Amino acid sequence: MTLKELAKLANVSVSTVSRVINGNDSHAAGPEKRELIWKLVRETNYVPNKSAQSLKTGSCGISGTPHTISCIFARSAEGLQDSFFSQIFYAIEQEAVKRGCSITGVFSAFEMSRNGSFDDLIHSNPEGIILLGRYSKSLLSYLRNRFKNIIYTGLNSIQDDYDQIICDGYGAAKTAVKHLHSLGHTKIGYIGERSNEARYLGYHEGLLELKIPVNRNYIFETSQSIKGGYESGLKITKITPDPPTAIFCANDTTAIGAMKALSESNFKIPDDISIISIDNVEMCQYVTPMLTSIDIPKGDLGKFAVKTLLDRIDGGHRIPVKIEIPYKLIQRNSCAPPKAYT
Repeated sequence: MTLKELAKLANVSVSTVSRVINGNDSHAAGPEKRELIWKLVRETNYVPNKSAQSLKTGSCGISGTPHTISCIFARSAEGLQDSFFSQIFYAIEQEAVKRGCSITGVFSAFEMSRNGSFDDLIHSNPEGIILLGRYSKSLLSYLRNRFKNIIYTGLNSIQDDYDQIICDGYGAAKTAVKHLHSLGHTKIGYIGERSNEARYLGYHEGLLELKIPVNRNYIFETSQSIKGGYESGLKITKITPDPPTAIFCANDTTAIGAMKALSESNFKIPDDISIISIDNVEMCQYVTPMLTSIDIPKGDLGKFAVKTLLDRIDGGHRIPVKIEIPYKLIQRNSCAPPKAYT
């Protein structure tokens, strides 16, 4: 597949495809056309001219062939349908294409575990693996015996001796709690996972640092999904007396589910209850009210994962590297002072 052929399939000029793929011009094409171009890149497994790319980026091996990597969605069963991890993957995909690197496979740890087979991963024969999200010990044990170059990206810092590109989920959670407290909230609940979850630890420690008692009645352990958030939101509506005045959700998807349940039960957000979450996916801007969230720089997580993995493949470093990308609070309309405080 050539750049010219790709442009013909997308019904755009060669220069437009080139600018989109290389990220040189954010206005090279509209959102729909950009998505079409990347869809075609994915379907045709397009890789730019190897010799030209290697001169610019050094992403080819000694033989001049492109480096190969595979991605594993270690945490999300939804894979490319997951609103958070899919954005990290698209950044990985774009950076890989820019560097003349080939993605030989995209896999779900859940599917591989359920099928009891890693054959497709083995057959993809990648030089390096990118793990998206927190992984199980059994998965890592399998990978470390078969692959030399492994990198992890996500919100939970890992203790294993591998490269990691993270955004501090623990710190982000504490920032969310502190924001609610700054508005006057002391009855702050939590919706999300708890086991080995940095965001829950950040919530818990954040309350203790502010000398706010941890109320177990305000903690709802559930899968971080719309369904989990919705079911937990319904439970919140039944807390009497003394319900929480604010809820921290471990991710935006969970928050959106909780908001739906609360709204259906005639709770007004943020008048009756404030909601804050983590990720800042695009949907935050399209719910009512718009959702306050901690922005996780998904694009940077993906780009640095590719750069760091390729550097390791090329022998650029041997000691495990940890790169931490900063988060940022994005204030919208889902948080306000509690009624008694106003």
